[in-house]
Order: sequence, then structure tokens, then C-alpha cells
Amino acid sequence: MRVEIFSNNLIQVNTYFIIKDNKCLLIDPGSNAKKILKFINDECLEVEGVVLTHAHFDHFYSANEILLTLNVPLYVHSKGVEALYDPDKNISSAFRAIIPLKLDKNILVSTINEETRQIGSFKLRVFHVPGHSPCGICLYFPEEKMVFSGDSLFKLSIGRTDFYNGNEEQLLTNIKNKLLRLPEDTIVYPGHGPKTTIGYEIKNNLYIR
Repeated sequence: MRVEIFSNNLIQVNTYFIIKDNKCLLIDPGSNAKKILKFINDECLEVEGVVLTHAHFDHFYSANEILLTLNVPLYVHSKGVEALYDPDKNISSAFRAIIPLKLDKNILVSTINEETRQIGSFKLRVFHVPGHSPCGICLYFPEEKMVFSGDSLFKLSIGRTDFYNGNEEQLLTNIKNKLLRLPEDTIVYPGHGPKTTIGYEIKNNLYIR
């Protein structure tokens, strides 16, 4: 399995391509829709779905253009569906430099939760990790020892909890009870910033001690 990362976009969101043969899951499409679509076309990828680690606007800024072009489902935790259509809850209304964002009603939205074990061709586990947002999830691929942590866990930091329905105590509890129990050599791919490992964060991240 191969991972490609695009991060040169609005608010430096890490957009991930998880690729196996020519199949692909796209995680958190930031604002660079044209670059994303060009990469998919150049690599001859069959995108089986777009997955959101949570429903804050910066993580699905280009979802309308990409999903309407590719005609594939958008996967999100059930607690994030309402925010897709509400600029106050996806916090796009708080940024004066952009037009408040709503997901196009023609896009198929499928919900995922901790019972989910597969999306398309990809076997995975879904951890519900609210705290940064009520719908926060992390995508764990046990065979590859990698987890996509969204805005829950960063290198030497954790996600902000001062947004709509954020809760620091809840976030810390979920990180400790779910993510930090993964093997220490698990690679962590966060929603912003550089990758890290579970072991490195256990030893060095002051927020989770």
C-alpha cells in the first residue's frame, strides 16, 4: 500500500491518497481540487470513496468539485452529516476570506462508525475520537501499521478544542484510550503537519502525559 500526501492548500490540510494497485481512498480533500483530480487522472487511479476525518470545512473544501466529477460516495461519521450542510457547524462561516461552505445535495453521503471494517477494497478500523469535533474519526490500517488521525493527534500536539462542540477532556481521553494503545511503531498521518509514530508521541508529547 502506498500513501501520497498533498498539503499545499488552504490552512495546510494534509490530503491523503491511500493507493493499493490502482484502487484509491482519498482522505480529506483540501482546497486544491484541480491538483487532486490531475493526480488521479495521471496515475489512472480508481477512487473508491472520499473519507473525511471530520466535517470541518478545510478538510472537505474541494469535496463538491471532486465528488461530482468522480461520482463516488463521501464517507463521514454520522455525527458529522449535519455539519456538511451548515457553515456554522463546519466553521466556514467564521472565515471571512471564503464563501460559507455547504456540501452539494446531489452527493451521496455514507456514514461510517466503529463497526466499519471495510471501505471499497480497503480493510481498516475506524476509531471515533470526538473532542476536536463531535464527528472526529481516525482510520487505522492494522496490516500496514498506520493511522490517519485527522485533527485529533499531531506530532507533539493535539487538536484544538475551542471550535463548535469541542471538548479537551473528551479528546485527551479518546486519544489515550484508543490511539495510544496501538503498537508504538504505528505511523501517524495527521490532518496537518508532519507524520510521527505512536511511540514518539507517548515519549515526547506533553499534552498526553
